[in-house]
Amino acid sequence: MSVRLKFKNIALIACVMATQVGYAQLENRIFQQNDSVLQNDTQSVRLNVEMLNYLRNTEYFDLIEKGQTLFGAMLQAQLLYQPYKNFLIKGGFQTRQDFGSTRYVEVQPVVTISFFKHKWRYNFGAMQGTANYGFIEPMYNIDRAITNRIENGIQGIYKSDKFYFNNFLVWNEPTYRTTQNQERFTTGFVANRRITDSKSWYVSFPFQGTLAHRGGQLNNNPNPIFTRINLALGLKLHYKADNGLRIRTENHWLASGDFSPTITQPYKNGFASWHTLACNYKGFEFMLNYWAGREWQSPVGTQIYNNYNLYSVSDHRQVRHMLMSRIMYTQNLNKQVMLDLRLEPFYDYEYGRVQYSYSVYLKLNLEKHLGKI
Repeated sequence: MSVRLKFKNIALIACVMATQVGYAQLENRIFQQNDSVLQNDTQSVRLNVEMLNYLRNTEYFDLIEKGQTLFGAMLQAQLLYQPYKNFLIKGGFQTRQDFGSTRYVEVQPVVTISFFKHKWRYNFGAMQGTANYGFIEPMYNIDRAITNRIENGIQGIYKSDKFYFNNFLVWNEPTYRTTQNQERFTTGFVANRRITDSKSWYVSFPFQGTLAHRGGQLNNNPNPIFTRINLALGLKLHYKADNGLRIRTENHWLASGDFSPTITQPYKNGFASWHTLACNYKGFEFMLNYWAGREWQSPVGTQIYNNYNLYSVSDHRQVRHMLMSRIMYTQNLNKQVMLDLRLEPFYDYEYGRVQYSYSVYLKLNLEKHLGKI
């Protein structure tokens, strides 16, 4: 048996045999935005200010994705008004500036109406998106937490002791009778069924899916219509020791399909598997990932996992195998400030060399109760 095959088998066996709670692959707490109604506090008004500073540098060199650097700051400020016990209105704005530029990359409004009923939450407008969905990286691009932090549409979230379900529709681009562009939207879901959730053990079955569409019939835009679907089914095993050490493994099997009238990419259907083994202790996490993909494609997933370059479809590989290692540190510096550091090298078997990325995130989140109306 070759050294290469031995290395693959060891990684796979370790991920399957190994065994916090409920995170999808990476602990992306730094990106998550959490708000809710305050029980028995109707007509209250709150001010929320979030500032996220980011440095994400990807040193990628192969034909699937070239590296890039995202370095800047985002500011989001909004008022939260709770007119009724199960109703929440948010309104504000977000700015983003990449360092080195004197202009804002974006300045956009943030408006959300949320309704709570039993174990459901319904969001209309700016949703709890990107990292809040809980997708694994190949299904949803982690960079969207920076580049697409505000996602507008409709969302339903169900939470219980045994089951979590998040369903959403993001309206990416509208079209009108007087314009020549095509409408674009992304819809998807994240489901997680808990089997065991004790002091030491956590076992669940996650199921995820996305559909990306571009089309419409209001104009004569010559660009081809496309509809692409991704699905992932997995198994999570987590163990927590009395000293705070957490060990977890997540194993996912994925499928992709292109149901467009005209196929404009190299591959129509694809398959992949994604395995994780991680140890977490006092904010430090060491993780191993193994990725094997054959003709896999995802228009909204993290680009490095695709089998072809989204920006140059002539650059593609039918098969991809990657072994990744990650060293991460996530810590609350105080109640309002969180720090997240990441170093993520990986070896691409087909490319034959090591590539890497590193990230630094610092988030400040302030909330002030202003009174009642």
